[in-house]
Amino acid sequence: MSDRAVIIQNLSYKYKQHAALRDFNLEVPPGTIHGLVGPVSAGKTTFLNILAGTIKTAIGTGKIFNYHLGSKEARSIIGYVPARPAFYANLTVWEYLNYLGRLSGLSKRETAQRINLLLKEVDLYDFRDKIPLDFTPGMKTKIAIVQSFLKSPRLLLLDEPVTGLDEPGKQSVLQIIRELSFMHGSTVIISAQHWMDIESITAAITFIDEGKVMLNAEIDEIRNLYSYGAFRLHTSDNAALLDILPRLAYPEHIIQTEDNYILVVTKAKEQFRKDISEFIYSIKAELYYFYEEEVNLGIIKRYLLPDREAE
Repeated sequence: MSDRAVIIQNLSYKYKQHAALRDFNLEVPPGTIHGLVGPVSAGKTTFLNILAGTIKTAIGTGKIFNYHLGSKEARSIIGYVPARPAFYANLTVWEYLNYLGRLSGLSKRETAQRINLLLKEVDLYDFRDKIPLDFTPGMKTKIAIVQSFLKSPRLLLLDEPVTGLDEPGKQSVLQIIRELSFMHGSTVIISAQHWMDIESITAAITFIDEGKVMLNAEIDEIRNLYSYGAFRLHTSDNAALLDILPRLAYPEHIIQTEDNYILVVTKAKEQFRKDISEFIYSIKAELYYFYEEEVNLGIIKRYLLPDREAE
């Protein structure tokens, strides 16, 4: 028996000759909120659909609370919120939730009690008799979350629930996910295109691109890695500057790039901005180019965690 809510090993999936997932591995402890972050078409939705059991032709192994991936038992304990929730044109919020609650096997009384309780939790009780088609994206997402919690899922999958929302909308949805998952004791996997969109509620994040795990780390480590600054510069005498830059105690990395620029990676961003002009002046060089880049996954993998294998 495993003590993990989710264990995925060497999962691969092809769609029309395209490798949507490649040797994907993941472990998620029970009761935690785990992030899945990557660009569009990285494989996030494919992975969530495999977990939910709607894609069954993947290669590899996996278990969800010790049930085999895709099994009837695994599917019965999963809640799923798609990226674009769909609703019936002729059903009110309450009618829609009641229909799906009864369809899932809940009694009439239990369905009504849970709908009313959950709608109050997400501040949508006053909208229960309205048709949701014209609701804002954030309201539609909240209704889909309510629907997913009707049967108190042990594992909740959310496909980019905050993408496209403004900041207040994002924070409102994230707070609901955190509170309801705690109340129900659910494990959560939530996807996003940008890690900062979900970092406030996640314990760890897996970064995925082109179907592969690029990095898996706890949130504190991720925040630390992204606190670095990356400075790219070019002067009239790069060789002399490369000779004296190591006198600075704080840069983590000083690299001459293939295109003949100097890349400096450091946490002391403000100090470096002050020191660099003095260093350039001391070697009587001219500054041709100076740009502070956002630290990205490429810089992290290449310079800050060069020996870290993707899990």
